[in-house]
Amino acid sequence: MSALRLFPFKPLAALLLAALLSPLSAQTAPPRSDGPYVLWEGSEARVLSVREGKAQETRLRAPYDLELPGLGPLRLEPGAPVPESASLPLPERIAALSDIHGNLAGMTTLLQAHGVIDAKRQWTFGRGHLVVLGDVFDRGGRVTDCLWLLRHLEVRARKAGGRVHMILGNHEIFAFRGDERYLHPDYLDLQKKLLGLDQKALYGPSTEQGRWLRSRPVLLRLGTFLFVHGGPSPAMMAEEQDLDAFNAAFRRSIDEAGKPRLQGREGPIWYRGLIPGKEAKRPDATEAEVEDLLRAFGVRAIVVGHSTLKTGITAFHGGRIFGIDANLQAGGSGELWLYQKGGCFKGLADGSRLPLKMNGPFD
Repeated sequence: MSALRLFPFKPLAALLLAALLSPLSAQTAPPRSDGPYVLWEGSEARVLSVREGKAQETRLRAPYDLELPGLGPLRLEPGAPVPESASLPLPERIAALSDIHGNLAGMTTLLQAHGVIDAKRQWTFGRGHLVVLGDVFDRGGRVTDCLWLLRHLEVRARKAGGRVHMILGNHEIFAFRGDERYLHPDYLDLQKKLLGLDQKALYGPSTEQGRWLRSRPVLLRLGTFLFVHGGPSPAMMAEEQDLDAFNAAFRRSIDEAGKPRLQGREGPIWYRGLIPGKEAKRPDATEAEVEDLLRAFGVRAIVVGHSTLKTGITAFHGGRIFGIDANLQAGGSGELWLYQKGGCFKGLADGSRLPLKMNGPFD
């Protein structure tokens, strides 16, 4: 008689036996870790983490050096960051990716393959700019690690003359509002059960990552390119077209109750009409409307995420629109959008790149 037949009607006993017979590696898998989360309280902060399945709390005091696992110390400031201008000259190189959704491995592979970071996750892109088009949150299980890596690279890039730009997407707003519909199951245990706090508290206006994210833009112009998570819609033409003023208005809406107008389906974090066939309830933007948008924002092309493309990064409207949500959310390697030496490319996980149709030249 087989071992399993010893307990034909005793599920608990069968489960215990299965555990004893399972591979040792499965039984000794290390518990998940998470954090740090920094909650400011005046000139000090509580630092919450989960390490090997146990919640930890420490205090952070001046000079506010926060140790990031695997990355080293990051110097923090006790005050909220001041938003910077979202309209900058065209850099010599741009790398952009979108909708990371907690896929740390996929993001790291792409950045390493195209010379943005090295094997130790240090900045190697010189004076180039890295743009992340929102939706770092939800679905995947390494959201916290992705955010701290971007913070780390932001500091390193500045020292080299480059920049890292984080643009808000709809899933960042979900986190601010405590919407857990797409939250990875691991975080329900790590955050709620072990730390006793939810997303709304851990990314609130008085937290380090909450402050930093609330200072990020929803529209970014680098030379002749406009970067936005969903897209400027034709309805936005009636809005303020000065980028800094628009971003300031959006920031004010982040913590408003209800459904702020700028966070609606025609707003920059939700609109899908620039990608043909992706706007389910409204007509796609016409060629004339796309031209009007380019003219209004003073650019030659718009780079958007939000709408997942199974075919990978694709140029639409004659190279005027680049859709770059290349399905990193599925846990795969995805693709990276690149601008270099006047050309635009899709970058693959193996380091190769393919040219994209352009409405150029862009320099």
